[in-house]
Amino acid sequence: MLNPFPQPLRNPIHAIQVPDGPRLAVTDLEMAGQDHPDYDAVISLVDPGTGLDWYHPRHHVFEVSDWEVPGPTAPDAAFVAALLELDLQGADRILIHCHAGYSRSPAAAMLWARKLGARLRDIEAGIDWSNADPNRRILALGEAYLGSGGALRALAERRAGRQEPG
Repeated sequence: MLNPFPQPLRNPIHAIQVPDGPRLAVTDLEMAGQDHPDYDAVISLVDPGTGLDWYHPRHHVFEVSDWEVPGPTAPDAAFVAALLELDLQGADRILIHCHAGYSRSPAAAMLWARKLGARLRDIEAGIDWSNADPNRRILALGEAYLGSGGALRALAERRAGRQEPG
């Protein structure tokens, strides 16, 4: 449910508009705490043990580290399946955040955009690449789950200026 007294939405760090679908906004933890009432659904990707002192009726919290290598709290296939199986039906404005809006949340937004039918160019245009380095592990696991062939990971590697070792 949207805030009945909405303030003008601040610009998120990243925003992907899915054609004929929702707008996926990516912010950091502080901005999410302030702006969550203006969104239909919220996805939080936070470090294990992080407390959130606010409520949203469609709030989905995932405690997952930003690690790109296997580890006890690193993103894994079960996390990605749970993330991409969320029921976001009817949500026109979706907020996805992590601590900085730099790695986990851009990766999640890219995957959700792809799942909802966004073209690669829409996804590329919605990310502020000067302020993003999407988590490659989340992208790789998500693309395997979606069967999308690695285009998002390749985009992230090219735009973020980082090539993974062969």
